[in-house]
Amino acid sequence: MQDTFKLTQRLTLDYGLRWDYYALPTYEDGLQYAWDPSTGNVIVPQEALSKIHPLYPKTITVVAGEVVPSADKQNFRPRVAAAYRLKENFVIRGGYGAFTERIDYFSRIQGGGPFQISESYNPLQQPGQPLFTFPNPFPSILAAASQSVTGFPLKTDNGTIHQYNLSVEREVKSIGIRVSYIGERAIGLNYNVPNINKPPASDIPFTASRRPYPQFVGVTWARNDGAQHYDSIQVQALRRVGSFTFNAHWTWSNNMYNYGITEDPYNVTNRWARNAADRRHYAAISSVSQMPWGRGRRFLSNAPPVVDRVIGGWTLQTIGYLATGGYFSPAFSGSDPSNTNTSGGLPDRVADGNLRGDVRTKDLWFDPKAFAVPPKGRFGNSGFNTLVGQGINVHHLSLAKRFRLTERVGFTFTSAISDIFNHPHFQNPRNNISDPDPGKLTALIPDYNPEKQAGRHISMKLRIEW
Repeated sequence: MQDTFKLTQRLTLDYGLRWDYYALPTYEDGLQYAWDPSTGNVIVPQEALSKIHPLYPKTITVVAGEVVPSADKQNFRPRVAAAYRLKENFVIRGGYGAFTERIDYFSRIQGGGPFQISESYNPLQQPGQPLFTFPNPFPSILAAASQSVTGFPLKTDNGTIHQYNLSVEREVKSIGIRVSYIGERAIGLNYNVPNINKPPASDIPFTASRRPYPQFVGVTWARNDGAQHYDSIQVQALRRVGSFTFNAHWTWSNNMYNYGITEDPYNVTNRWARNAADRRHYAAISSVSQMPWGRGRRFLSNAPPVVDRVIGGWTLQTIGYLATGGYFSPAFSGSDPSNTNTSGGLPDRVADGNLRGDVRTKDLWFDPKAFAVPPKGRFGNSGFNTLVGQGINVHHLSLAKRFRLTERVGFTFTSAISDIFNHPHFQNPRNNISDPDPGKLTALIPDYNPEKQAGRHISMKLRIEW
């Protein structure tokens, strides 16, 4: 429900209330399961007990019970906004709205499990000993736990996303200028911890018996205590003069969330991380210009029809993107210092690691010496997405004209050049300090990115319209 009310000639108010209900799917054959972390039991419907796979390990207790989560019915979300015109060319706008987190439709319906079995064997790495020996590679591991499980709360609690903004818009010498603050605070977000079946990090060597649930190999659990903070400043300038339009937009943003570092299931939400998809600075500048020659234009306005068909009606468009780099994480591999059967992960951070712009090269984008493999007994202390990748500096140009053959038939010709200066853009560098050449840029950005910064491409297109 939403309404708009004009309080005065200068003040307009919008307000509303939204209710979201997300039903949860089920399988028609009833072969789905849940998992209870308090007991470690696998739960299946009563009528599905007879369908358990005969080879499902007897060390895992399977009981009858409820497996379908209950949907959240309390998702009432208000919103309110106002616009106030101080002067004819000066407006202030602001608003607040609460939104409901939508959990992926099929993420909480578990099939397979005890009904469709597969076996996974994870031999433990012992110092100085090979992982496998032949002809008998599994002499004693066959009796070890070989099943993994996924669980989630049966009482669904959708997170709440609070969004708010405040903008000032004013026309200054025929230029429309907008300055905005846009923020978000999200609470109660749902996310998965990939493996909670780890003992606490310690100096004690790992054994399967130290797992909280030794009957399983891996246990994934869904939590709903995630949070996200977003703050941004946006500035936009727009100008239209005759047949010319110029639009420039710049954003400064900071996007943090508290459920990115999940390698230690005992310490997840205390460690905030940057969002890898975010960029601290992002600018987009575009222009559209009608070429000033041909009928009705500044030059050659009296050109013959044949000449006008060739030179008249052309439109030139440009767009450029300038941005700082996205974020990525350092890593190490090949060892398990935490003694939790976790190979690799985040290293220790002993210095910043980000090199100055005038020092960075294609062969050394960040300083690998700023990171080290953690000592025995704990996980690494480095944050998530602490390193900054390559930024964006790309510009495009296109030239288009529409030719009319008859009143109903015409065609449009477009010639476009993307990344006109052919500026190379690379994906994030090698981030594993245990591998050769960490910090080296090795792979170019793919062509499907929205900014189209994968190198210069020239295209010509002809579209027929009727």
